[in-house]
Amino acid sequence: MAADIDAVRGALAPYHGKIHACVIDGFAEWRDMQGYRISQGYAPNLYSRTNSNDIFDAILRRAIPSLGAEDKVFVKTEAQTAKFVINGVVARFKKAGDDGLGCNIPTQAAMAFMDADRTLPGLPPETAKIELIWEPNTIWTKVERVLVVARDGDRLLWEYEIVGEAGGDAITPLAPVGPDDHSGDGLDTSDLVKPKAKPQAKPETK
Repeated sequence: MAADIDAVRGALAPYHGKIHACVIDGFAEWRDMQGYRISQGYAPNLYSRTNSNDIFDAILRRAIPSLGAEDKVFVKTEAQTAKFVINGVVARFKKAGDDGLGCNIPTQAAMAFMDADRTLPGLPPETAKIELIWEPNTIWTKVERVLVVARDGDRLLWEYEIVGEAGGDAITPLAPVGPDDHSGDGLDTSDLVKPKAKPQAKPETK
């Protein structure tokens, strides 16, 4: 069934800060790695899809332990993605496309998630499906907005913005890039896991 904006906002509100931080910090990690490549004289990634996958990976490496440690959040990790069941709402992280929706390769599983009236395996029919969208600025130097988006196929139903703490998302500009999106997959809730939060490992000094 189509997600109700007030119900979804109420379910996600306790986790808005963590969601926003995972996106901003994941993107910042990618920017740092780009800076390192430049400082070492390495050429940029050949394919923009590689950049998108790097950002997605950095976001999920934060979101899985951070959100998964919460009592009312369950995480389903898969080979290519992860989905988060938060207070009865199932969510996935996506990069914003030109239409304001999450970019997707149209697999059967992705289309099932995008269809507001289709039920995912193992979840009640009333479970809301939403996307946690990160939208970069035009020159790819920072995340412009983090949005909660409900869709029905290629149609936007509604959206609202998650706002982080002031000044928490400033990133030093580098050369602009244009990453693409990665695909999404289906959800099998038979082996939902709750990873424990782990401290970030400190980089080794040379």
